[in-house]
Amino acid sequence: MMYPPPRFEHQKNEVLQRYRILNGTEVHFADQIARTAAQVFSVPMVVTTLNERYRNWYRSAYGVHGPFLERLLNFCSQANLSDLAFAVSDVRKDAHFANDPAVEEPPHVVFFAGAPLHDPDGKRFGSLCLIDTKPHEFSNDQLRLLESFAGIVSQDICVRSAARYAVRDLIEAEHDKCGLFDMAMTDPLTKALNRRAFFRFAEREVLRASRHGKPVSALLFDIDHFKHVNDAYGHSVGDEVLTRLVECVTRSVRDEDLVGRIGGEEFAILLPETDPQRASVLANRIRESVSELKFAGRERVFNITISIGISEPGFADLDILPALERADAALYLAKQRGRNRVEVAPLASDGSSSAAA
Repeated sequence: MMYPPPRFEHQKNEVLQRYRILNGTEVHFADQIARTAAQVFSVPMVVTTLNERYRNWYRSAYGVHGPFLERLLNFCSQANLSDLAFAVSDVRKDAHFANDPAVEEPPHVVFFAGAPLHDPDGKRFGSLCLIDTKPHEFSNDQLRLLESFAGIVSQDICVRSAARYAVRDLIEAEHDKCGLFDMAMTDPLTKALNRRAFFRFAEREVLRASRHGKPVSALLFDIDHFKHVNDAYGHSVGDEVLTRLVECVTRSVRDEDLVGRIGGEEFAILLPETDPQRASVLANRIRESVSELKFAGRERVFNITISIGISEPGFADLDILPALERADAALYLAKQRGRNRVEVAPLASDGSSSAAA
């Protein structure tokens, strides 16, 4: 389990998935535009040639693929120098094109027409090209129509380009927001929820449980004789103990459970839809797992143990604090009875649990 809690992670992933439609890592294929142009002008091949900024993510071609497409793109890139739409009825008779590999070898270009692609400021960034393997006579009306198609492609590219930059900014902002959420809500050492965040999320769970009549259990635990660990092995080892303790605990709980660092070596767990009896089973499993952890001290390997107190919110509780106070009393009882054990605060007459002194 990781923090922020899964609900927040799920929300973030939904946002990123929506943005992914226009994300810069996705190639957009606008082949339907090329196919429509091929039908309108009765030519077998249509391609767009673009400058480097666009060619890696925008593709529009029809009637040609693979190595022939690459050869054709190189041929058509010559049209990027033209400011106006043009047509060459038979390139075999044109000294500029006649010896090009795309003419002498497959796909054997004969007819070639092109119109420039440009942004709203008039800057050219490619061409829309029509190709056939037989001669064509191209009228001025057809040239104007080709320019209109080029305008459609230009607009499509410009809109998508602007959207991709905007989406990239939105994704970066979303990641920044998640980073800020992490810093505000999680303990920097253990990555558990910090005290403020734990109380905030726990209060919601307590209120939800009260509304729906569902059980919920609160666990409070700390490390037995943790001061001795810091004194004997140093604070760096103490930090490792805290970090691995939380890792061990989070492996044992569900995604919907909350784990928070309440104080120095004091931690809390909230278990939605879990009664104290089931919570006690989980607590003992956690306690046993923690006792099996091994840490390297200065001269020897050592283990740690934890003591755990359990309670459940009462009917009148509106937040988690009263339940944690009762769990704290149960934790104190576990310390009195020898540590490395679990104690459950008994249910009081008002419906809340209370630990005996």
